[in-house]
Amino acid sequence: MVPGQQAALTTAVRLRPSRPEDLRFVTALERHPDNCELIGQWSDAEHLAAMAGSRGRSHWIVERDGEPAGYLIAYDCSGVGTGVYVKRLLVADKGRGTGRAALAQFLERAFASAQVSFVWLIVRGENVRAQALYASLGFERLELASEQAERFDRAAEPPMAEAFRMCLDRGRHLRA
Repeated sequence: MVPGQQAALTTAVRLRPSRPEDLRFVTALERHPDNCELIGQWSDAEHLAAMAGSRGRSHWIVERDGEPAGYLIAYDCSGVGTGVYVKRLLVADKGRGTGRAALAQFLERAFASAQVSFVWLIVRGENVRAQALYASLGFERLELASEQAERFDRAAEPPMAEAFRMCLDRGRHLRA
């Protein structure tokens, strides 16, 4: 990336809280044939509950140049010692840096809270594009002892078969 290009991309991409009127965009993107194999499918009610902040969830619209370009869902699990879980990040036009810029902005927001010591997510083994994106931001594979894994599973969800957790801690984020 050319110097200054990341700054320009970051200003072109922004996160804003999702609103109920965003539901049509969110579900159309989620249910698009290019996405449904790699992204879980939520009901309208689940999306609306997350938009309302139910159970520590947050739902964000990713905008690029002022237009909806994707969405991000996160769970605040810091109260039970399991950080912030990024449930889902999905953008319409892949390969343009939109997802990376959106996740970078989300990480800044998350780590602005003193309670958040790490952010984690689950990635499918075959989703090499996502793995590369997460690694480029400093995420590393997270291997947990069974007791710890159960705690993470209860706080958010267990990884599916062939999926694994990746994690970024505050110190690594600040060094990046």
